[in-house]
Amino acid sequence: MNTKFDLTEMSANIVYLKPMNTEDLPEGVREQAGDMEQIFAVHNGEGAQVAYVADLRFAGQLAAENNVRIVTLH
Repeated sequence: MNTKFDLTEMSANIVYLKPMNTEDLPEGVREQAGDMEQIFAVHNGEGAQVAYVADLRFAGQLAAENNVRIVTLH
């Protein structure tokens, strides 16, 4: 139970998706989102935001192309 484990190795192959209401996004991103009410912010394993995607299908394609697994945040 008290064994140390380096989580950075685990997070190297994971991206996190965070649902974002477009009204909460910077103006330039809101303009690109058009009439969408929600998009997803993509974060790497260290928590840095690396992209925005329009939907889960596109997020899945992006993850597959980059050999990473998706984890959603609430």
